[in-house]
Amino acid sequence: MEDNEKVSEIFKSFREVNQAFHHAIWKRLENCGLTPIQLFVLKTLSQCPRISLSELADNIHIGSSAASGIVDRMVKMGAVMRERLESDRRSVALVLTPKGEELLEQANEISVRNLYPLLDMSDREVEDLLQLHQLIVKKITESGEGHKK
Repeated sequence: MEDNEKVSEIFKSFREVNQAFHHAIWKRLENCGLTPIQLFVLKTLSQCPRISLSELADNIHIGSSAASGIVDRMVKMGAVMRERLESDRRSVALVLTPKGEELLEQANEISVRNLYPLLDMSDREVEDLLQLHQLIVKKITESGEGHKK
């Protein structure tokens, strides 16, 4: 396989997977009033409560200014709250509100319901897939052509 053809096939494969996820999940998330990145924020804050904005940005692989804008919108919608830390009044921790927890639960139900067929994959298949993804990220970032953020 020629180099250009190999890269095109890899890219096409990821595009097809992305479109399948888009149709299975993201379109249905709109009914909850969430975007994909907002779902990642909710999941991250659920798993890592009371983290800072920069920690959130690192966790979801975006810049701090982009994370700030997303969090601002989520504060306005009542899903996230900023709390000043008692130990350092200059620092702020991000916290899920009850509404944020409810939205996350709804989104998780949508995800499980629409991605249930993925549970047919064996543990080995999932491990292999994740290893391939890590290899792709490593090769792209090592090449100097790509970047993480």
